[in-house]
Formats: sequence, structure tokens, C-alpha cells
Amino acid sequence: MPERYLERELEELIRTDPAIWRFIREGSLDGVWYWDLENPDNEYMSPEFWRNFGYDPATKKHLAKEWFDIIHPDDLEIAQKNAAAHIADPKHPYDQVVRYTCADGSTAWVRCRGLAVRDESGKAIRFIGAHTDVTAEHRQIQASRDEAETILNAATSGIIAFDPDGRVARCNSRARHMLGGLTDPVPFDWPEAIHFLDAETMHPLDDSADPIRRAMSGNRLNTETHLMRRSRTDADPRYVRVSSAAVPNDEAGIHMVLIVDDVSLEERNRQVVERKGRLDALGQLTGGIAHDFNNLLTSLLYSIVLAGRTEDPEKRTESLREAEASVELARALTTRLMSFARKQPGMAEARPVERVFDDFQRFARPMLEENLEFITEIAKPGLSVYCDPVQLETALLNLVLNSRDAILRAGRGHRILLRARAVDVPAERTDTNAPDGSAFRFVELSVSDNGPGMDPETRARATDPFFTTKGTNSGTGLGLSMVYGFARHSNGDLRIYSELGTGTTVQLVLPRGSAVGLDNRPQPDSEIVLGTGQTILLVEDEPQILRAAAKLLNEIGYGVITATSGREALNLAEAGAEFDLLLTDVVMPGKIGGFELAASMRGMRPEVPVVYMSGYVGFTPSEMGAVAAPLLQKPAPAGELSRTLADALKEKS
Repeated sequence: MPERYLERELEELIRTDPAIWRFIREGSLDGVWYWDLENPDNEYMSPEFWRNFGYDPATKKHLAKEWFDIIHPDDLEIAQKNAAAHIADPKHPYDQVVRYTCADGSTAWVRCRGLAVRDESGKAIRFIGAHTDVTAEHRQIQASRDEAETILNAATSGIIAFDPDGRVARCNSRARHMLGGLTDPVPFDWPEAIHFLDAETMHPLDDSADPIRRAMSGNRLNTETHLMRRSRTDADPRYVRVSSAAVPNDEAGIHMVLIVDDVSLEERNRQVVERKGRLDALGQLTGGIAHDFNNLLTSLLYSIVLAGRTEDPEKRTESLREAEASVELARALTTRLMSFARKQPGMAEARPVERVFDDFQRFARPMLEENLEFITEIAKPGLSVYCDPVQLETALLNLVLNSRDAILRAGRGHRILLRARAVDVPAERTDTNAPDGSAFRFVELSVSDNGPGMDPETRARATDPFFTTKGTNSGTGLGLSMVYGFARHSNGDLRIYSELGTGTTVQLVLPRGSAVGLDNRPQPDSEIVLGTGQTILLVEDEPQILRAAAKLLNEIGYGVITATSGREALNLAEAGAEFDLLLTDVVMPGKIGGFELAASMRGMRPEVPVVYMSGYVGFTPSEMGAVAAPLLQKPAPAGELSRTLADALKEKS
């Protein structure tokens, strides 16, 4: 370390040459001060200090009172508190920005810094400090804030920023209007009178469903529609569309931003259109019910007539059994209709999936054409599902018959797969977390077919009440709407994956049952098998899934190379990219899907293992082509994903 002779030389110049000290004082500071704490009335203020605020230094007596007199009254107390804290404790810095009143009455913003000079015992006896005028910087910052405020107030959406304590830190004028014309200065607590309501009961939502509490806990809201009451006496609550984003900003004290749009007119117009649609569909529904009941009544009537006309006891008994079966079918139909209308989950119980599938196969197989292949598959033995078994059977039958009808109408496809697997949390369901952070456990029952698939419009409307792609005389018209209602009322969910020309997978997610016949209590997340630094080539055309999957793979110990298409992945491999495993989506835009990519990659890198992933899981090994490999069903739990990758890499080694 070279000797710092220049520093020592400068210190000596300052000590011996007054001109040097005056140059530094006048050229680099907006004023210095020196306070005698043992005689606190006396305080030296440099001429530059007084001139900076427009005062004549010659008129000043260098009394502490003169300093206090020009500090803005609203800032004097904090300045004195900070000074006292530093004098008492050298670890407490004296560094603050306060306002001063200039001689012409204007206000200056000044940064004040100071250091206490202490005797041998540590007692503060003097206080030296310096001022820096930051008025220009403050005005620039204020101008930026005013500009941002102007932009925020011009927005047609209500924008509300919350601090980490859940208080409103910023709020534009549109949001204030939507909150009932609030004029409180920020920060302020969320008004107690403002609640988000359950649209059916008109009661405030509980904490697990309240959008603000969910957003504050880290959940991202994506254009959810809620009913909001703006005061205790509000007889006309508004429909609002709510979105949120977590934007941690410690400096600004902002934790989360909520975007609120008043969509009352839009929502009420939608409800009017929906009511009209329901009335139009009522004819179809009535026709469907009449069709089913007429068939049952016909069977019942003929069976009774035959029983009355025959003298043969065996034939009479057979006819009466046919009549009894028709009555049972009619009772099941009315039970399903009443359950759907009342939106009740029915009598829930835990039932082994093996038993559900065995019973369902015997029930459903006779309803399917002989040339249709019907397969059941259980990924994990010992699973139980907790729900109303009658409604579950009805829901599965609905899904299977939908697949059958789609295949027969299109003349494409030959296979229906009913599959069960264990999952942790249904997709996009944030109300299934236990207080201790563990997750409720579920069973996912999926029905996949290799039929024609759905176009985006059909897929978007598939769960709408009374929506059907069948003729007006085909069934009751309850369709997927009933299945969706059953899933939600059973504390589960329903998801649909479909690709034109490939097929459709409908996932019915229901609570897992326990050995004592109840729903399975929350359990810690499945154990994750960590990677050891291997590199995964991840191919996925959905940007959101690609980002999330890449982060997860990094988190569990893998390096990641990403590609958004099969072509891009092949280009990376041809360019020499090194990776240990290919993890690819199956259905992707372009001519190179997952199976084609795996086949091409196997020719280039025969030693690299492959794992497929897809929302549609109705593929057989023969359909995978040259590379038959494990297929993960989206969304794959982290534990299942990690174990599948670890097993594939283990086989490679």
C-alpha cells in the first residue's frame, strides 16, 4: 500500500494555511456550522450558510436560536430529535433532509449532516455539520411524482398500491371514486365498510376468497370479476374486475398493486344475454328431458303390458324387472337434475379408485361401440376419492359419452382412456392451502380420447350451461356444465385440454379420500428429488409455462437451456449445445412436434434421454413413434417431475 503523503500534506495545509480552508469551505459546501454543546446558545454558522438562504451574514449573532428560527415549523421537531439521538448515541447518524425558510419567504430543501465531537469520556461537547442545498433535486423528484400522479389520475382503471401492512399507500382519483369518494390522505387503512360479496348470498367473502387478502399473500389475480359493496348502506353494489401484481419496493414502501375496473354495465348486460340464452335453451333442455322420460315411460309401459298379458311366471318376472330398472333410471335422472339445480355436492364418502373404475367399466362398457377401445389406468395404487359416488359416476359417464359422440360424429379416433393420478393442488386454485403452508391432496380423474379435438371457440364455451354441439333431441343438454358444477361443489376443479386433430383430455380434480372415509387432510408437498447440476433442454411454446418450468428446474438443481419450438431446439443441438436430457411439450406449432423432435434428436444424440409433457395424455407408445418415453401430464407436480427426470437420467448413466 503506497504511503498517503498527499492526504497528510493536505491536512497540514488546512491546519496552517487559512486560505486553503476558506477555499474548501466556499467551494464545496453550502454552509458549515459548529455548535458548542456545553454553551448551547452559541453556534457558529459560516457566511455561505446565511447567503445560501438570502440572509446577510453580518446581521447574525451566531446564536442557535437563529438556526431554529429558519427551519420550517413542520420539520423543526424531527431535526431536534435526530440531533438529540446522535448526541446521545454516536451510532445514530445525523443525516436528514429538512425544509428551510429563505429570506424572501420561499422554501429550500436542505440535506443536513453532522458529527458530534466528544471528550475522552465519550461525552459530546461540540457538534460540527454541513448543509447541502437539494432544492433543485427535490423539485425534479416532485415534478416526476406530479407527472406520474397526472398519468395515474388519467387512467380509467382504479389503481391502488398497498404497503406491506396492507394499508393503501397510493390511490388514483378513479380508485377513490370507486371506493365511495374517499378523500383521506395516504396512507390509510382499507375502509371497513367496503366489502367484496358472494354474488349468491350477498355476504362478505371469507378471508380465503377475498381478493385483497389473496393478493397481499402473494397470489396474482388475473381479471377476476367480483361484486363490491362501497358502503354499509349500499343497496346497489358494483361489479368490478380485479387484477393484481406483487411489486416489492422497500424504498417506496409498496408491496402490491391492485387494478380495479368497474364492469357493472358489462356484467349486467352479460347476465341479460345469459338469461335470454337460458330461456332459449330451456326449450332444448325441456325437449331433452322429455326425450329421456318418454323413452323410460315407453319401456315402463311395455314392460307392464307384457307382464299383464303373459301367463308365464318367468316372463312376468322378467318384464317386472325391466319395469323396475326403468324406474331406477328415472330416479337417477331426477336425482342428477335436482343435484345440479340445487348446486349441492350430495352425500360425500371416500371410495377406492380401483372400485370406482371397476364398477364404472361394467356400467359404461355396454354403452360404447365394440370398435371403440376403452382403457382404464391408475398411476398410483391405493388412491381413494372423496365425493358423492353417484354424481361421480354420472360425471364420468358424461365425459366418456362426450368422447364417444365426438369420435362417432367426426369418424376419427378409436380410443378412450380413463386415468387416475395423485395431485397436490388443482390448477389456479389458491384456496386449497392449509394455514401451515401444506397442500390439500387430490385425485385427478382424466378422460382422454384421440378424436377430432375442439376448436378454441368450442373449448372456451364447453362448460357454459346448456351449451351443446349435439342435436336438440340428444340427451338433457346439461353436459360439461353439470360436471364442472359437481367438481367445484365438491371442492375440486375441472380443466380441459384439446387440440384439433389430436384429441381431448378433460381432467376432473376431486379431493382425495382417507382410510377413515373422510377427505384427506393437508399433507406436506411430495418429496422432491434434487438434480446434481445436469442440463435440461426444455422445449415449450407457452411462454408462461416455459418461464415457470425453467425456474423450477433451476430451483431443484438443474441447468436449463430453453427453446420455444421444435425447430429452435434442433438448431440449438446442431450448434453444439450440450445437455443431458430433453424435456419437451408434445403439441407445438409448426411441423416439428414433441414426438418428431425426439426422433430427430435421437438421431443426433442417441444417448440423451427424453421426457414428454402434455395436457393431453391420450397417447400410446406406438403413437410416440421412434422414441417411446415417459409422458408427464400437465400440470405435473414438482415431486413427480423431479422423480421422472431423476429416473430418466439414472437410466442414462
